[in-house]
Amino acid sequence: MIPIELVSIFKRLQIPEIRSAATRELAVFTNTTEVLVFGKDEEIGIFLPAPGLPQTLRQGGRWQTFLGHCAAEGTAGGAVPATNDDVDLDAMGIADELGLSIMVFLGARPAPVALQWISALLPLLGAKLAIERTALASSGHAAAARDASRRAGALNAALDANRRELQSAYERAERELIFRREAESRLREADRRKDDFLAMLAHELRNPLAPISMAAQILRLPSVPPERLRQTSEIIERQIGHMTSLLDDLLDVSRVTRGLITLDHEAVDVGGIIADAIEQARPLIEARHHRLTVQLAPESVRVLGDRTRLVQVVTNLLNNATKFTPEGGDILLRLEPGPQYIGLCVRDTGVGMDAQLLPRVFDLFTQGERSSDRSQGGLGLGLALVKSLVELHGGKVAAYSAGHGTGSEFSINLPRLDGPVRQTEAPRARNARQSAPGELCVMIVDDNADAAQTMAAFLEATGYRVCVAYDGHAAIAMARDETPHVFLLDIGLPDMDGYELARSLRAQAHSAGSVLIALTGYGQAEDQERSRSAGFDHHLTKPADPARLVELLSAVSGEN
Repeated sequence: MIPIELVSIFKRLQIPEIRSAATRELAVFTNTTEVLVFGKDEEIGIFLPAPGLPQTLRQGGRWQTFLGHCAAEGTAGGAVPATNDDVDLDAMGIADELGLSIMVFLGARPAPVALQWISALLPLLGAKLAIERTALASSGHAAAARDASRRAGALNAALDANRRELQSAYERAERELIFRREAESRLREADRRKDDFLAMLAHELRNPLAPISMAAQILRLPSVPPERLRQTSEIIERQIGHMTSLLDDLLDVSRVTRGLITLDHEAVDVGGIIADAIEQARPLIEARHHRLTVQLAPESVRVLGDRTRLVQVVTNLLNNATKFTPEGGDILLRLEPGPQYIGLCVRDTGVGMDAQLLPRVFDLFTQGERSSDRSQGGLGLGLALVKSLVELHGGKVAAYSAGHGTGSEFSINLPRLDGPVRQTEAPRARNARQSAPGELCVMIVDDNADAAQTMAAFLEATGYRVCVAYDGHAAIAMARDETPHVFLLDIGLPDMDGYELARSLRAQAHSAGSVLIALTGYGQAEDQERSRSAGFDHHLTKPADPARLVELLSAVSGEN
C-alpha cells in the first residue's frame, strides 16, 4: 500500500508553484541527493524540465541522451552532470508507461519498493505535465498570434505610410514635371523673344547706317551745293541721335535688370514732369500730325522721386502712343490726383492690342505685330523701362485695350506727396558758341583714328587749335612741347587707359592745371565717379554732343 506521505508529495508535485519544494521532500523520502522531473514536449520531441523547476542544465546534450535511454527502456542508470557543481553524479531515471514524464534520482538509487510506488504514481504526474505543456503551448501560440497580429498591424501601418509617402512623392514629381514643362516653355519663349530682339536690333541699327553711309558718299562728290551739304549734315545728325537713343535704352535696361539704377529722390511737381516729357516727345508727335490733349489737375500735385527718370517714364508712354497711332490720330494725357496716389493715363486711338499681348506688354523685348517695314521702330524696351522705373518709385503700371484697332491705354500710379515742393534747378540752356578764341589749344587723345580726326576737324572748323595723339605715351610727349589748355581723353587707350593718363598729366607741373574731359562709351554713375577720382573735370559719353562740347570749351575760353 502506497504511503500517505508519498501520495501527499505527488499531490504537491502537481502544482508548478510548489513543485521545487516537493522534489526536495521526495529526495528526502527516497534517500537521494536530488530529484528532477521532466515532461515531453510533443512539438519538438524532447524531454524538458517540468515548469517550476530549473530550466537550464549543464551539458544539455548528455542529459538528452540519458533521458532518451530512460524513455526507450523504461528505466536507465548512468552518470550525468550535477545541477550545481562541475562534477558528474550517479543517476537513475524512470519513465511512466505513456512516455509522458521521466523522474530522475541523483546521488543514489531509491529502494525497490519506493520505485514501485513511484512507478504507480508517475503516470498521474505525467498526465498533469502533458496538460501543462499543452496549455503552455496554447498560450505561446496565442502570444505568437498576438505578436504576429501586432507585427502585421505595424507592417500595414508602415505600408500605408509608405503608400502615402509614395503618393506624395508622385504628386511632387508631377508638380515638378509641370513646373519644368512651364519653365521650358518660358525659356523657349524667352529664347524666341531674344532672337526676335536681336533681329530687331540689327534692323534698327542698319536703318540709320544706310542714310549715314549715303551721306558719306554725297560728301565725297566733287561739288555739292551748300543747301545739299546742310541737308546731309542734318541727316547724319538725326540718325546718330536715333542710334544714341537706342544705345541709351539698352544701357538703361542693363542698369535696371542688374539693380544699378540709383534714384535721386526729391519732391517734384507732376505738372512740371508732364511739361518736360511733352517737350521731349513733341518732335515725334508733330512729325506724325497727332492731336495731343492734356488734362491737368487744377491744384499742384507732388510726388517724391527722381525728376529725370519720371520725365523718362512719361516720355516713353507718349512715344509709345505716337509710334502705334496712325498719322492724324489723337493722344490724351490725363492727370488724375487721388488722396494717396496720383494717376497718370496716356490713351491713344492707335492699333490697339489683342488679349494675348496684354499680360506681357511690359516684359523686355515684347512688341505687338509689326509690318515688314517696321515703320514704328524701337526695340521693345520702352514699356519695360516704364514698369521698372515706376516700381522703383513705389508705384504700379497697367495697360488696357479692347482689341486690335481700338487704341490702347497705359496708366501709372505713384504715391502722392503732401507738403511743399523743393524747387529744383532748371536745366541750363545750351547756347553753345560756334566760335572760340584761336589761342585755346585742345589735344584729342583717341586710338580710333577716324574718331580723333573727325573731332579735330570739327573743333578746327569752330576756331580752336587742335593736336591729336593716338596713345597715352605720345600724348605725354607732345604735351611737353606745348601744353594744351584742354585734353579730350578716350578711356580705352591701348598702352595706358585714360584714367592712368589723367593721373600722369595731373602729376606733371606743365599740365597739372589743364582741363581734362573724359570721352568714353561708359556713362554710368560709377564711371563718372571714377573719372572724378582720376582727376577729370568733365565726363562725356560717346558720341559726344557737339553743342555740349563747344559749351564746355567756351567756358574754358572765358576763364582764359
